[in-house]
Amino acid sequence: MLKSMITVVRPQTLVAPTSTVETQRTGWVAAYRSEVATADRWAQGIAPRAHSLETQERVFRMAEQLSRCGADRKDLLSSLEEADRSVTSGADPKAALKAGSLAIAALVPLVGASIVIDDGGLPDLRAFGFDPIPFDGHDPAAYAWILFELTMRARADAERQFSQCSCHPRWAPASIGLARV
Repeated sequence: MLKSMITVVRPQTLVAPTSTVETQRTGWVAAYRSEVATADRWAQGIAPRAHSLETQERVFRMAEQLSRCGADRKDLLSSLEEADRSVTSGADPKAALKAGSLAIAALVPLVGASIVIDDGGLPDLRAFGFDPIPFDGHDPAAYAWILFELTMRARADAERQFSQCSCHPRWAPASIGLARV
């Protein structure tokens, strides 16, 4: 369940992969798609929805994390396919958020998370104590991933804080999903 959301919109810009890391990412994603048929079917997308390399990698890694916890990868990828079908316009970040949150909430109990949809008019969020995680604000799967990621980070932070003594408080910037649309 989302507690809050700030919404502003920015035109999407994509950057072509040029680094060794991007080449490795491309290879890993291609190998995963060749090994997992449902992953390949989902990654092909439903017109006009295309899943970026970054979103594919994040979703496939999320699928592996969930499978180690007993969830079936096919369930996740089927939920994401349904989310793609439910969003009729590639330009509606709010519809993508709703579809993505429904897809992942069926598999994982989510904690409240803040998602900012950035139009470029926001100041550097790090200055306000946030650790922004950029993602594709038009793709329901990217929203599913960011909600999962923020939930996992919140749980890990809670476990760390619980295990620390009160005389040595830990400060870390709060994570926030930052959709670049």
